[in-house]
Amino acid sequence: MNNAASSTLFAYWDQLRAGRPAPDRTEVDPRAIAPILGDTFILEAGREGTLSYRLAGSRACALFAGELKGSGFLDAFTPEARGTLLRTLGDALAAPAGLMASLTATSVAGRTVALEAVMMPLVHRGRLGGRLIGAISAGEPPYWIGRDEIARIDLDAVRLLWPRWQGAAALAADAPVQPAPTALSARPALRLIHGGNVA
Repeated sequence: MNNAASSTLFAYWDQLRAGRPAPDRTEVDPRAIAPILGDTFILEAGREGTLSYRLAGSRACALFAGELKGSGFLDAFTPEARGTLLRTLGDALAAPAGLMASLTATSVAGRTVALEAVMMPLVHRGRLGGRLIGAISAGEPPYWIGRDEIARIDLDAVRLLWPRWQGAAALAADAPVQPAPTALSARPALRLIHGGNVA
């Protein structure tokens, strides 16, 4: 992870898990991640494989030059990037683990910016992955952010982020991207999940 927002949020999520597969949505305390709240978002995962913004910080919204709440997380992704990200997210939920993606975003005017995104599962109403917490950020936001809307996102690289219980050495290990055995909507039936804390 290259961006502070990514590493800070992952560390917070892992701490809140306290050894459980994932924290509960209700355990997330925004005050604990105040410096990165602007980059942070909460996604709702639909059983049909959709991901929509429930909440999004001001800096995340500025990237897209508008309010993100209620919009689709994958809307700006190219079809190829969308498919790869969903397959890897299925792997992350089956593990369970986090996901990190290196992205290239292209604005309406054709400008490009490198972005980094992380997503980690939460437990919502007893269902693992019903909500996801994540962050999206640019290492050095260009001057045009907030004025020139991002129109397309390409996926440069994606890997799993392993929690501490998988072993310290695995935290930085790249996991090969493999098609998930089932669709995102057909998540493992891990109904009794332990909570954690993420905003």
